[in-house]
Amino acid sequence: MKDIEYLYHYTSIETLALILKNRTFRFNSLNKVDDIQEQEAADIKNAGQFCYVSSWTDDATESIPMWNMYATLNSGVRIKLRKNPFKMYENNASELAQACCKPVIDNKNGSPLKSLIPLNVMFQKGFICPMVMGENILHKVEYTSNVDKLYPKLVTSAKQQFSVDLGAFGKCKNLHWKFQNEWRYILIFLPLNLNQPIEKITLDGQVMANEIRLGVAAQPFPFYDLVLDDEAFREMEITLSPRITAGNRIIVENLAEKYNSYAHIFESTLVGLI
Repeated sequence: MKDIEYLYHYTSIETLALILKNRTFRFNSLNKVDDIQEQEAADIKNAGQFCYVSSWTDDATESIPMWNMYATLNSGVRIKLRKNPFKMYENNASELAQACCKPVIDNKNGSPLKSLIPLNVMFQKGFICPMVMGENILHKVEYTSNVDKLYPKLVTSAKQQFSVDLGAFGKCKNLHWKFQNEWRYILIFLPLNLNQPIEKITLDGQVMANEIRLGVAAQPFPFYDLVLDDEAFREMEITLSPRITAGNRIIVENLAEKYNSYAHIFESTLVGLI
C-alpha cells in the first residue's frame, strides 16, 4: 500500500460548517453514494446498506472534475487532514458500568481496549461495528473491470451452516471512476444488541445473519459521524474553490475563526486558470 501522510476531501461550504462545528466527519452508507453499482453483491440484495464510507483522495494536485462534482467552482472547499484523523476512546470501567456492561480488557497489557467509537455507545444504542477496535479502517480503492470484485459473493456455505462476510464491500469501483484516486475509511455497522446475555446475543446474531442473507435486514441508521482527533483537527488545511465568491469567502473565514482558529486557509492554485 502506498505510504501517504495526508488525504484530501472536496465538499460544500455547508458541509464544512457541520464538520467544523461538530468536529466530525460523516460516514454514509453505500446506498447513498454516487456509484449505484457499489451497493450490489452477487448473492445478496441490499447488503451494501451496512457498509459506511468516508471518501478521500491522495492527489495533492487540485482536480477540476472533483471540484465540479463534489464542491462546485464557486462555493466549495477542499479539506486536507492527516490520514487516520479520528479520535480513539479508552473504554474505562466506569463508562462501561453505566452501560451495564463488563469492562473490555486488552489481555496483552491489562489496559482497556481503545476504539474509534466508545463501546458503551454501541451497547446503549444496540449496534455493533467490529472495525472500531483498531485504527486500520483506511483502504485504497481498487479500480477494476473484474465482475467478481465489483459484485462480490458474500455468503459461504458449509454443510448446513453459512456465514456472511461484508468485508469485501467498498473496496472496489469500476474503472470509470479511476480519476478520483480514492482512498476510503470503511466501517460495517450491524443492528445487534450486545448488552444482553451471551445466549441471546448468539441467537440474535444468527437471526440477523439470516435476514441479511435473505435481503430483508435493515441498517441501524443511514449515516454515522465519527469524531476527529483534537490534534488532527487543529492541523486542518482548507483550500477555497477556484472561483469562490466574496460572500462565500467570508463565510469560510468566519467559520474557521469561530470553530477552528488553527486551520490554515489557502487560495486555489487554479485561480485565474478556469
